[in-house]
This record gives sequence, C-alpha cells and structure tokens, in this order.
Amino acid sequence: MIKVALTITIISITSPEKAPEISIAKFYDNMDKCHQQLDVLKNEVNADSIIDQNKNRVLRLENREYHHRNYIFWSCINTNFVN
Repeated sequence: MIKVALTITIISITSPEKAPEISIAKFYDNMDKCHQQLDVLKNEVNADSIIDQNKNRVLRLENREYHHRNYIFWSCINTNFVN
C-alpha cells in the first residue's frame, strides 16, 4: 500500500544559501486523511493555503524571529513507502 507523507519544509529567508530543512511529520493511508490534517494545521497556525505549479495544496507560514526569518511549508506527498 502506498502511503501519503505529510512533509514539512523550512526555507531560510535571511540565509538563502542554507539548504532547506525537509522532514516527514507523519504517514497517512490516503490523501484525504492528510488533507484533513492540513485543514487542522491551517486553522491552528493561521497559515496561507496555496496551490503549487503541480496543483498540489501547500500551507505556507512566514516565521519571523529576532535573528532570522523563514518560510515553513506543509504538503502531502505520495510516497513509495510500503507498510
């Protein structure tokens, strides 16, 4: 069974030469369950919902801290992970 991964990507605005941090938060059995989690995240952190060039739904949040700024992205990605 193919799983859907909820991914988190953090891109630094103040240090653009720094590689993005990418992690997998959780695996879901289908895209609908992952998108339900995106709905919860959108409301909890007040993120913007955008559609990327591949027509995937992505949440975006600008994180502003004293010494650095970054964007945090959440998205659901089909994987080849088999349970």
